[in-house]
Amino acid sequence: MTSTHRKFELFRHASPARVYPAKAVIFKAGDEGHVMYAVKRGRVAVVVEGNAVDTLEEFEVFGEMALLEQKTRSATIVALEETELVEIGQPQFYMLVRENPPFALQIMQLLSERLRRADALYALYKPDEVT
Repeated sequence: MTSTHRKFELFRHASPARVYPAKAVIFKAGDEGHVMYAVKRGRVAVVVEGNAVDTLEEFEVFGEMALLEQKTRSATIVALEETELVEIGQPQFYMLVRENPPFALQIMQLLSERLRRADALYALYKPDEVT
């Protein structure tokens, strides 16, 4: 999908980070989600119902929906190459929001952008409506 992705540079020097090998499944749709992730290095694919719908790269985040809602994951995430990820749990997330209010705005903008992309994909692939 061609779009401008939102970068979260504040994770540039974050530690600790965990390294995943190429083709590793970070999590699957339906898994419980208690952390979000920031890509420190590498690339991951966002897979929905077996289709890669997006690729995320350095300084992009994912998994924020499950963290915020305390619900299951809505997509599967797979490392496309060796990838270093920073895990952000709920306590760290709330600290980031308190100490860096622009971060909260960036997350809201990211959610809005992803919702618009999902709506556009749905409009493209939904079955013809019955009249």
